[in-house]
Amino acid sequence: MGNADVKRIKILEAATRRFAHFGMAKTTMSEIAKDLNFSKALLYYYFPDKNSLYSAVFEYVIDKMIEDIEDVIAKGGDFEEIMMYSIDMRVKIINQYYNLFEYTMKMVKELPDELEQVFKESYLREVEIIEKILNIGIDAGEIQVEDINETARILLYSLFGMRMGILKDMKNMLFPTKEEFDHILSLQKKMMKIFLNGLRFQLVK
Repeated sequence: MGNADVKRIKILEAATRRFAHFGMAKTTMSEIAKDLNFSKALLYYYFPDKNSLYSAVFEYVIDKMIEDIEDVIAKGGDFEEIMMYSIDMRVKIINQYYNLFEYTMKMVKELPDELEQVFKESYLREVEIIEKILNIGIDAGEIQVEDINETARILLYSLFGMRMGILKDMKNMLFPTKEEFDHILSLQKKMMKIFLNGLRFQLVK
């Protein structure tokens, strides 16, 4: 890893801590530079403004989540357990970086171009993760899937839609509290079991 890469990662780690603890609005580039004993000029060399840094931090956090799930997939095992783990990991990351995700979801209609691109790429990467997990179940002869990509997208849409539906019932259309996330996680896991049982039923039809 080059020296420039090391400095960039240090900036991302420091900015992640700041954004996760204080949120974007209450964090300044000067504070991040001070945390690192870097000059502001050096910080701006890597990230021209706070929006670009925030987008990079969001991508950095998503990368960590996906890499963790990829490691579990690589080890193999029961596909349903891995699928449940992926849901657990998603909620764990959101809780760990709650301020980061809360701010991002609240500004979803006014996302900077950089962050909107991160969102799109993250969605595609999550689809790939679901596809890999489904393939484990297919290879084990446990489920039958006609169109893996379409099935992965339907599953993700179901998870996203559940969250919005539950929040509507709770009269909260912004972003779940940490306690609400626990409830959402429980219901998402129940929905996942129903979904996977449906794929198993396809096998025995």
